[in-house]
Amino acid sequence: MMEVHSLKINHITNPLGYLYKTLTASYIIECDTGCRQDSARIMVAEDETFERIVFDTGRQKEVSGLGTRLQFMLRPRTRYYWNVTVWDENGNSARSLPAWFETGLMEGGFSGNWIAPSFDSSIQPVFIRKFTLDRPCADARLYMTCLGVYEAYLNGVRVSDEVLAPGLTCYESYIQYQTYDISGMLQEGENILEVAAGDGWYKGLYGYRQNADYRKGKEFGLLADLYADGELVMCSDMEWQVRKSRVVFTDIYDGEIQDAVMDISERYPVKAGNLDKKLVRERLGIPIKVKEILHPVSIIKTSRNECVLDMGQNMVGWVSFKCREERGRKVILEHGEVLQDGCFYNKNYRTAKARFEYISDGTPKQVHARLCFFGFRYVRLTGFTEPELSDFCGEVVYSDMEETGWMETGNKLVDRLISNILWSQKGNFLDIPTDCPQRDEKMGWTGDAQIFAGTASLNMECYEFFRKYLNDIAEEQKCTGGLVPQIVPSVGRNERTSAAWGDAAVLIPWTLYECYGDTGILEEQYESMKAWISYIDRQNQENGTEPNLWKNGFHYGDWLALDGGYYHMPTGGTDVFYVSSAYFYYSVDVLARTAKVLDRAEEYIKYRQKADSIREEIQKEYFTGNGRLSIDTQTACIIAIAFGLVKDGRQRDMVKEQLLERLRKDGYSLKTGFVGTPFILKALSECGCDDMAYRIFLNQDYPGWLYPVTLGATTMWERWDALNPDGSMSDSGMNSLNHYANGSVMEWMYGYMAGIRNREGSAGYKSVVINPRIHPDIRWMKTGLKSAAGRYEISWKIMDNDEFWLSCRIPFDADAEIILPPCEDGISVRHEAAVSRTDTGRAFRAAAGEWVFEGRLRKNYRPYYHLTDSVKELVKNPDIKKFLYEKAPMLVHTDGAGIQNMTLPEMSKLPFFLGIGTRLGLGEEVLKEIEDYISEIPK
Repeated sequence: MMEVHSLKINHITNPLGYLYKTLTASYIIECDTGCRQDSARIMVAEDETFERIVFDTGRQKEVSGLGTRLQFMLRPRTRYYWNVTVWDENGNSARSLPAWFETGLMEGGFSGNWIAPSFDSSIQPVFIRKFTLDRPCADARLYMTCLGVYEAYLNGVRVSDEVLAPGLTCYESYIQYQTYDISGMLQEGENILEVAAGDGWYKGLYGYRQNADYRKGKEFGLLADLYADGELVMCSDMEWQVRKSRVVFTDIYDGEIQDAVMDISERYPVKAGNLDKKLVRERLGIPIKVKEILHPVSIIKTSRNECVLDMGQNMVGWVSFKCREERGRKVILEHGEVLQDGCFYNKNYRTAKARFEYISDGTPKQVHARLCFFGFRYVRLTGFTEPELSDFCGEVVYSDMEETGWMETGNKLVDRLISNILWSQKGNFLDIPTDCPQRDEKMGWTGDAQIFAGTASLNMECYEFFRKYLNDIAEEQKCTGGLVPQIVPSVGRNERTSAAWGDAAVLIPWTLYECYGDTGILEEQYESMKAWISYIDRQNQENGTEPNLWKNGFHYGDWLALDGGYYHMPTGGTDVFYVSSAYFYYSVDVLARTAKVLDRAEEYIKYRQKADSIREEIQKEYFTGNGRLSIDTQTACIIAIAFGLVKDGRQRDMVKEQLLERLRKDGYSLKTGFVGTPFILKALSECGCDDMAYRIFLNQDYPGWLYPVTLGATTMWERWDALNPDGSMSDSGMNSLNHYANGSVMEWMYGYMAGIRNREGSAGYKSVVINPRIHPDIRWMKTGLKSAAGRYEISWKIMDNDEFWLSCRIPFDADAEIILPPCEDGISVRHEAAVSRTDTGRAFRAAAGEWVFEGRLRKNYRPYYHLTDSVKELVKNPDIKKFLYEKAPMLVHTDGAGIQNMTLPEMSKLPFFLGIGTRLGLGEEVLKEIEDYISEIPK
């Protein structure tokens, strides 16, 4: 049986009214009659019966499920139907059900004009238009946008389940409009369209508060066309009216006030709006929706006599509640992420009030915020007469992305971490990738987005989400000469950038290409990618600095690293110009690879040579003559390995040893910040140090990924020590409890713990390596990934007596090289229902289907203690500690001291111990005896 499904245009199912800068069709195949696609055919028609065909690839081997370009002239306001027929290598074929995509107004634009309320721009309005149809309508579309944010009702019914439209863009450059299919909502006779608007991102307090000029002169504006059966029947004009809204105040930071008793009967005329229609384009961003419903776990009475609702999960959205209060009574909901001393707390929101108020009209009804959102776990309830738990629920809001990856392990703390990462992605992927969803920020920091893009794109279908954000970046660059602002959209402050932040323009498109295999994003962003590199070149020229390094301007460095910097400028201990120069190389290298993928041969040579020159200059500036890094920090070593700054295998080994030595000196404690943390585990695994990667990953103490989990975190934290061990807040100035950046570790979990990665030179998970790096403290894991190439499933388990089991599902038309952990001879291999065979190798080439491997692990699959371990590490094991303190009693005097970060051989060479006097002086025979003992004890 063969089935062709998951048909998408630009990675969206049945897109309605989008901007199609490029047009790519993709699909997935399930098949049990063959293993690979022989050929395929895509047809596009203007009718569902495919009689009016406008595009046909014919049967071709080049048609790919990862993405096939559809190149034909699109017409405005047209729905196109398309299907796919696939043939496998055995001649079997299947045809998909038809899918569709629909264009918007395109170049013709709106017939209507911008309109605005005639009353004061601080009043939240509802736009109203009555119109009459003289006949029934079978097919109708509403094309509309409204600033700041809006919700539209046709004849009293919401036209869509989308919220916070039209989203956040670089409003000075472009404004998105939405297309709504309102077929079946119009009625013969009188109709009424009502559009409630709120300040939103456009005209509220959003962005840099110190830049008040950004908001001056901004007013509400609405633009709309309504077509019925192909005919324009209504548009935005002076026939509209406006009234005051019962949403009397709404703001992205401060919250919302609704007054249900307010008199809204008076109508006012509209006036001509002050916005330019040329700025308005079809949407790029996917809709924001209520995606999940959470039910609170308890109502807490605090020692301050507060009534606090606990949602059990740090979430983003709003609380919906059944209001039964008497007329005129005000209820207040205040939002926070954590309790302090068992009481409500939200000082870490800084100036954001994060407050919802509702004045009841006495009618029982369901109530929630409508034109803003909150980040919270706890809600302080004020004014409720008798709140009942069942009256409340949390409506979780984020962009409409499909979850594509999942993971479960035998370690409950790791499972909670996985959940926390996903929840922080949900909470911060709300039209743009934000840093945090709760305090007076909620902004699109480019550095955070860049380092998390890999994890994000495995967890969820993020192609179109990031496509819109990258378009925002490119729009900003048009005004800045290629500079990528640190925040996009920049909301009035576009002059500041930094390495790792601005590099988002280059690295995010490449990440999307690697994950989805679609070259469209590289084509669309190629000029933006080049513009960023040209900006750096120009900065070097203007500042007279070395053209093959980046040693000018401000940079965040290894932001929030723990090895240097200052409280008020925590750029870390790694030379910021080393970091900026390393990213300069990394981005130019990626740009060269992009040029190669796009068959731009001359530019490939240009950027390849440029990257090589940058690396040579970095070698001269930051490495010693024998190849050792002159900067002795964790992050310096990590990015030298991860970015390929090392010249060859010998130097790579040297830097690896330098990293391991630095980690040991640091007590195997993370010192990395924004730059080093995303790459540390990958760098260690790539260097064959999986045991060290797991040691750092599984650490439950501060700083580490599992420390917040042990304190009950349900999302990722901005700082490793956001909360102290007693649960108290470590700082309220810059301390978000919902910040996804450190969740970038999940990319390593997919790629190394589960073991699935693209093969060198491949993209879209069409050809992969599956090489799980197992660990006894994980015990087992199950991973699923709905990739662009199809669904992978990987499960492994360590059983009694070190028996090992691995199951892999490879999708149709994909292949894998499966590499097993070190096993004893005689591995059982089974493919589908075939009889198992025995094999002595570790690597297997696998076609589509189910594969199962069983064997006995060698002793060295797990780490054992060694004399290269620090004394601090050795004495964590009580048996070893007892043995060592008997062999070398003087060690008792160093218990818990920093000197225990040294190894026993190193300590033995010291002439004396300050404060103790004598030397340790362990001879070779004693050291060998210790080595023989500890090397039999697994970690």
